[in-house]
Amino acid sequence: MKIVLYMPQVSYESGGDRIHVRELRENLSKFLDIIAIDMGVSFNIPVFTGLFSILKSSTILIKKIISENPDLIYTRGENSFFAVIIGKVFGVRVVVEVNGLLSEEMKLINSITGYILHRLNERSYRYADAIVAVTQKIKEEIMRTYNIPDDKITVIENGANTDVFRPIDEKEAKKELNLDYNSKYVCFVGSLFKWQGVEYLIRSVPLILKSCPNTKFLVVGDGMMRKELEELADNLRVSGNVIFTGSVPYEKVPLYISASDVCVVYKRPLKSGYSPLKLYEYMACGKAVVASRVDGFEVLEKIGGGALVEPENPEKLAETIVRLLKDKKLQLEMGKNGRKYVVENHSWEVVARKVAEVCEIVARGK
Repeated sequence: MKIVLYMPQVSYESGGDRIHVRELRENLSKFLDIIAIDMGVSFNIPVFTGLFSILKSSTILIKKIISENPDLIYTRGENSFFAVIIGKVFGVRVVVEVNGLLSEEMKLINSITGYILHRLNERSYRYADAIVAVTQKIKEEIMRTYNIPDDKITVIENGANTDVFRPIDEKEAKKELNLDYNSKYVCFVGSLFKWQGVEYLIRSVPLILKSCPNTKFLVVGDGMMRKELEELADNLRVSGNVIFTGSVPYEKVPLYISASDVCVVYKRPLKSGYSPLKLYEYMACGKAVVASRVDGFEVLEKIGGGALVEPENPEKLAETIVRLLKDKKLQLEMGKNGRKYVVENHSWEVVARKVAEVCEIVARGK
């Protein structure tokens, strides 16, 4: 079966989105004949340039439909309006993948462009042939908000590249990154946006240092909140213990995770819930994880892969991190449980196989 993977990557958290697109494309090609349209478009660039890029990618999509005669178009929520319209005109079925509720995210970053995208997506969900949602909460919100029937939406959560993200000896990772062998490390990886909750991790640092003074904190990634977070660390007099690495190559991220004792994904609550790449990547590296108690992270307690903490509570976050920093045996046990779970349930090959099954059913018209 031949499908067009139409993903110009209109994104606000583009790092994670790029990873998702690349991994899905590479693994889907094991099951389907893939025609990829991926131009790396971003609405962080001027609006008119962004619109021009969308028109250009849509033109390419039309040419591919005419020349390749695909069975189906698979696209992401941010771009789906254009794909759905083109699919209807040319009689090609369309599956839309939804990774978040833009209405919520735009409230946090106040983007007019984002609200426009949200209204376009509302229409595309109604006319798509099927929808893939990365969380159960996204599915429920789409059903409730847009009156979409249950059987039109399949939940397929995100994954991790378990070959790239794998356990690496802690000392070797520290040596490669030129980190202090004698320090403990707490790691956050991700784009620095409001919903990530990194400010609460920074606020927990002085409390953690009282019990574990030889601890350093790795903030791996970049984003619009970086300056604000650096200023917060300065104001709390902990900037010497917090290392902002900026963006790092995808293949190098496992080194930072492996050099750490505990990894943190302390997101703020969203109606959409979460299926975050970084949660699975931390677990794939065999690390204990501390996460916020929000929809999507329940698996940590279920499998014994980490600890959950009420969101937006730096005191409780600090208490939990300290407990893990002082218990190496528990860290190792959680890491082992997490790695096993991700390999069995959330490798990108497993994710792609599920997506391929949805595409085949839709293409057959069932």
